[in-house]
Amino acid sequence: MILTLGIMKMINLSSSRISHMIFEKILVPYDNSVNSKRALSKALALTSLTKSTITLVHVIEYHSAMAKIIEPYKETMIGHVKKFLKEIKKNATHKNVKIENEILYGNPSEEIINLMKTKKFDLIIMGKRGVTKITGPTLGSVSNALVQHSKIPVMIIT
Repeated sequence: MILTLGIMKMINLSSSRISHMIFEKILVPYDNSVNSKRALSKALALTSLTKSTITLVHVIEYHSAMAKIIEPYKETMIGHVKKFLKEIKKNATHKNVKIENEILYGNPSEEIINLMKTKKFDLIIMGKRGVTKITGPTLGSVSNALVQHSKIPVMIIT
């Protein structure tokens, strides 16, 4: 199900109406792209009203065929991801927002769907398209997969 109500409209609602929309656990797939940064910004705005917990998930794309190529750089990639996730968490803590970080390895769509199944989230907020440079009116492959497989609302940020 796609949540079509824009976050900015939600923010303009009275706090009593917001309290009826219970989003205690929000999942934000985050790849450090412009769209994922926008999605995080919207999640932070919503969380400031609802006192939700945000789980940021970053998936390091990994295919067994690429193992020999990626392995020498794996620790560097993990270090880079940890660095930007730590900075986000530090900034959110100053705003009294609780953020949890998840770093996964594999196919981004599959890993995020598996995470959704094992942890109970109330809402997914994500960018329309991630780090790929393909443009157009369609959703990115990860966004599309999550919309198709999610049993909870998905808010797509453009």
